[in-house]
Amino acid sequence: MEQIIVIRISDPDGSIFRSIMGALQGKDVQILHAADLDPSALTLGDIQIFPEQRRVTKAGVEIRLNYGEFSILYCMARCPGRVFSREQLYNAAWGEDYELGTNTVDNTIWRLRNKLEPDPKHPIYIKTVFRVGYKIEANKQ
Repeated sequence: MEQIIVIRISDPDGSIFRSIMGALQGKDVQILHAADLDPSALTLGDIQIFPEQRRVTKAGVEIRLNYGEFSILYCMARCPGRVFSREQLYNAAWGEDYELGTNTVDNTIWRLRNKLEPDPKHPIYIKTVFRVGYKIEANKQ
């Protein structure tokens, strides 16, 4: 019988971990860290995002994105359906405070749509949320 045990604790000195490992001594144990379970690629329909290489493909063809384009796409793709304000996306891409009135995020979204959407004027992946910001729609084909 296979069992899965999930433990999440604050263990600054590691004593709890050592106690648990002592109790499991001699048992068939596999330790997985949550960080190791992150997918190597995020998938949105025919778009795949490879964060470790900062690489994006569409239908298997590599799409060249600049630093800001990739950063904004990756930020939204990690949380499909979540609405991000322009300020949040700007900060995620450039790590700076957003200056009101700048259209940098809007221009970056426009370029992303032109590179990734089948019909940029009627996007299926990158949606505008009126007066709020942008979001990624997941599971689109």
